[in-house]
Amino acid sequence: MSSASFITLQLARFDAIRANGGIAPGDFPGLVFAGVAADTRAAGTEPASQQAFVFAAYGYHADRASADRWIDSRKELLPWFAGARESWAGILQPFRQRGVSNHPDRAQPGLPFAESALVAPPPEGTPLAVVTTTGWTVTPELDLNRVREFSTGVMAVRMAMTGNPALHSQQSFFFPRALEYDPSTVTFWSSLKAMTDFAYGPGIHSHQMGKQADQHLADRISSCRCLFVRSEGTWYGSDPSRPRPS
Repeated sequence: MSSASFITLQLARFDAIRANGGIAPGDFPGLVFAGVAADTRAAGTEPASQQAFVFAAYGYHADRASADRWIDSRKELLPWFAGARESWAGILQPFRQRGVSNHPDRAQPGLPFAESALVAPPPEGTPLAVVTTTGWTVTPELDLNRVREFSTGVMAVRMAMTGNPALHSQQSFFFPRALEYDPSTVTFWSSLKAMTDFAYGPGIHSHQMGKQADQHLADRISSCRCLFVRSEGTWYGSDPSRPRPS
């Protein structure tokens, strides 16, 4: 069972393609999981290469104090982010989760967060983040065509959502060694209604959910809707935690 209550995200985008510089957190109090992943899909590179323009440092934390210390220590933890064109760091608190992930525990995938960590949904019009993961049981028998077909669907969803006026940004990430840790997507939205309209209304996302239900292309999927509880910096020119002007 996961002991995580908060997730930290630190995003960086660079002018030139580069390698994942990694992270070495050491013995960090309250840290449940940490890793740096690359948006190789947006760079047109192979996941195993970890070559990209955009990177995300994930941290799952047992309490808010650990999450705050992690963000406060980001210059020491991620010195290579200093060379980014733009960076953003934030703390997210979940209010809804479904499905399992191997981020908290690679050996025993489970709910990403403790059920006691979930808070009430925000009022309509409040910006939110959605963090999803997709995983496979990696064995010699794994049919990689399932992985490729699922990834094709992810790319189609990314293309479809790009023009959505309620979407602040979208990105998807692979960790080093590709499928060892579940790949993840991060989307920032201006409101819960706009996000659910896209996810469950007519279109490619609903189609892909139906396809997954019928064909089981992925072995596990998790989805977490989160509130912004701390936000520093900008991402694509603005603070994703702030409501957009009407």
